[in-house]
Amino acid sequence: MSRCHQFRFCAFFLAPLSILTLSYLFSGCNRDLDSSVVSEIAYLNWSPEATYVGREACQRCHPDKYNSFVKAQMGRSWKTARLSLSDADFASPKPIYARKQDLYYQPFALGEDLFVREFRLVGQDTVHNRVEQIDYIVGSGQHTNSHVMDVNGYLYQIPVTWYVQDQKWDLAPGFASRNVRFSRPIPEACMTCHNGKSPLVPGSENRFISVAEGIGCERCHGPGSLHIEAITEGKAVDVSQEIDRTIVNPSKLTLERQWDLCARCHMQGVDVFRSGVLPDDFRPGRALADYQNVYWPRQPDSVEVFNMASHPDRLSMSECFAASWREDGKFTPLLCTSCHDPHVQIETRTAKQYSAVCQSCHLAKGIQTCTEPTVVAGSTELECASCHMPTSRTNDIPHVQITDHFIRIPDVQKAPLSPQEAADQIRFIRMASLIGKNPTATDVAKGFMSYYEKITNRPEMLDLAAKALEKARRSEDGDQVSASRIWLWYLKSEYASIRRLVTERGNVLENDAWTQFRIGEAYSASGELQKAIVYLERAAKLAPEHLRFLDRLAATYTNMSQYEAAISLFDKILQANPKFEASVNNRGFAYLLMGIFEDAERDFKYAIALDPDAAVALANLSSLYINTDRHAEARPLIRRLLILTPNNPEYDLLWRAANP
Repeated sequence: MSRCHQFRFCAFFLAPLSILTLSYLFSGCNRDLDSSVVSEIAYLNWSPEATYVGREACQRCHPDKYNSFVKAQMGRSWKTARLSLSDADFASPKPIYARKQDLYYQPFALGEDLFVREFRLVGQDTVHNRVEQIDYIVGSGQHTNSHVMDVNGYLYQIPVTWYVQDQKWDLAPGFASRNVRFSRPIPEACMTCHNGKSPLVPGSENRFISVAEGIGCERCHGPGSLHIEAITEGKAVDVSQEIDRTIVNPSKLTLERQWDLCARCHMQGVDVFRSGVLPDDFRPGRALADYQNVYWPRQPDSVEVFNMASHPDRLSMSECFAASWREDGKFTPLLCTSCHDPHVQIETRTAKQYSAVCQSCHLAKGIQTCTEPTVVAGSTELECASCHMPTSRTNDIPHVQITDHFIRIPDVQKAPLSPQEAADQIRFIRMASLIGKNPTATDVAKGFMSYYEKITNRPEMLDLAAKALEKARRSEDGDQVSASRIWLWYLKSEYASIRRLVTERGNVLENDAWTQFRIGEAYSASGELQKAIVYLERAAKLAPEHLRFLDRLAATYTNMSQYEAAISLFDKILQANPKFEASVNNRGFAYLLMGIFEDAERDFKYAIALDPDAAVALANLSSLYINTDRHAEARPLIRRLLILTPNNPEYDLLWRAANP
């Protein structure tokens, strides 16, 4: 779900950099999933030589599993946008109003193609109109259909979602408080859980070579190429172990590794990946803690306050779960697959089947059964989950109800909370970690900073990160600590501290694009543009398809009067993504400084067409009009600026200049 950063661009106005990606956060689990626990079997498809073949390749030998899986929730997780594939109402939806931005969103269909129109009204007049095609539908239709647009392979979330249970359109999750419109990138970390293998363009933030059509078999079984080769040659099964080591069978994994496989995507929180690890590097059967950690804050009532995808965390709070994992052999260990078969639709399982899982312990093991009078008397056939795993609204996704996986005897007599008690529920207590037993202080600091950057801008998160990094300085890897300190100071805009560290230590993590970018921005903030370019060029070389890095480098070329280099780079960005708003405005400013007013005006107008509240483009176009004696054209733009930021002295100055 991210703060919008702005950077000094010209002497007068700020040029915005597009938002940071919002990803989901995972709460810590009470279990010890230490990476020292090693799988009993090493699988051949962990090898880098093993490649992904797509789920259709599995169909030839496993048609029953394939045909069932593609109809199941995971198999329907992502699809090309077509009216016939959508669960949403495109026939007569009412416009969705985003009050904070005074914008409306209207979904509609033309034949099989799906669209959303963003518009603004002043009285009866439409003063802004932008239409984007929906290219992908995300979600099985069990809870939601969210939507994604594709701009030459760059994926961005559409700001509206269909909420299936309430049968209504509304803003996408997180957009009500922070509507980033059509600028929220879909990075690799999102794709690894919401879709099948979709290779990222190297050096990109959100550009994909190809996009899969739903989660595939290989998300749980690992890459399939070696398995197909072995099957073809009749060499698949290791007779000594009676197991096929060319492909992962999750049922053959240790309990910890089976848990990891589900927790990889269903334990919601802030992902912090290990140094050098990419989001799609994890392989089924490996220890998840060797790849990433996951953080989520604990609050006074973490029993009642929870998020959508927190099933493993909730389950781990249950005594049923804890008892089943004790090493006395009395109970069968409780796992996600005890109740859920990922190969079949949830709708095909009955309440009695779920209750049978409960009764397999509570009846077969002689444990006291339900004491609810109506159940004891046989006058009701309520399933166990109806009382002990009640459906509940979630804390982060509106209009959605899910089964709470914290199995417990509900406190039906609990008194309603007072306003003060309700407000206290969101008070931060600690940051929980569940994937690793003993996270390093640097790792904990990254958890705090990721939470600040992606979820909230509460300054205490950065204070806690600073304390963790101070501890890390005494015992942990110097480069990793230094890079994390640079990240912290970047978030706090303490650019002098970054420059001082680089002066003392020399460059830090030369192979990390984000670290080089942050150092470059620190030098840019002090006006040391030649040094800034050194680091920004390094970032761009490491991540040549990362549009935000390229945009900042091109803007710095402009500030150094290297206009030809700036225009060339802006052209490259906009050829890749013509709707990258920051570069449209910034290229216009470069043309303005070159005196090419016609091209500058074209770019400023297009930037405003993309975003009617693009303050920098509004101000730049106003200035152009004033300086070319077109005051009447400037005044409506300045009025909009003064609505966006009343009493801004710079805009007041523009207004006076437009009214000589």
